[in-house]
Amino acid sequence: MRRLCQISVLAILIGVPVYSQNPNNWSPSLIIHGHLPPPTMSRVTGDTWSFAIGDFHLTHPVAFVENLLSTKEFYLPLFISVLIPLSITLFFGRVFCSWLCPIGFLLELTMKVNSIFRRRMDLTYEVRIRDFRYVILTLLLLYGFIFAFPMVSIFDPPHVLGRELIYLFTHQQLSLSGTVLLLLIIFFEIFFTPRAWCRSFCPSGGGLSLLGIKRLWRIRINPQNCISCKKCDGACPYGLTPSNLAAHKGFAWAMCDNCGLCRDICPTGAISYSYTLKSHQAAQMR
Repeated sequence: MRRLCQISVLAILIGVPVYSQNPNNWSPSLIIHGHLPPPTMSRVTGDTWSFAIGDFHLTHPVAFVENLLSTKEFYLPLFISVLIPLSITLFFGRVFCSWLCPIGFLLELTMKVNSIFRRRMDLTYEVRIRDFRYVILTLLLLYGFIFAFPMVSIFDPPHVLGRELIYLFTHQQLSLSGTVLLLLIIFFEIFFTPRAWCRSFCPSGGGLSLLGIKRLWRIRINPQNCISCKKCDGACPYGLTPSNLAAHKGFAWAMCDNCGLCRDICPTGAISYSYTLKSHQAAQMR
């Protein structure tokens, strides 16, 4: 289901510019000679940053915050458009990163390429990088607040990918900045550290982490079924230790994106998703 969601979003990013690109009758020769066809407006527009089908709009929570700080105005329709994505984040955490982000899907593929590359070259090194997501997000939002110019979207790879696809299908060209950013991320993760962008640099992912840190839907481990094999720890793309949950130890919930890979690899089925508020109430009743 997660793969299906990721591929569906990627297909939408490709399908929107294909569907809404300039029609053939808007050819340069007709425009030069003054024969302009009647303009048409596509009812499907946008990407993962802001998406619309007719009058129905969806806005990324970080995009809403960025717009609010940059314009210093509260726009009610924009607030309404963020309610569904915000509610999903508050309940499920930053599942956008694991279930919907097309770049996250591509970077999961680079993890496999990185593993093959290391095995073939017999490499053991890994560049360890601290988590700078919150610092980068704060600086970009502060820049937008001071200079009234949104910056987070420029460094949001899913939005960059959507923008590049629009350029490609509508204008038959790519921008240098967007293409270089995406290629640098892929190159670094193949040859150095997999999931480094999501774990250490992504400003929008950092914003979603803050919003979803108190999520109600999260993984849990049944200690009676856990055999301490640690396979769940090895499966986590962010290097987290889900096995700590069996011993009620600390766990970095802000980093966890509910991808479920730890649950899928558990040989005893000890890991499952749980509605935490309901589980807490049940524990109190017992």
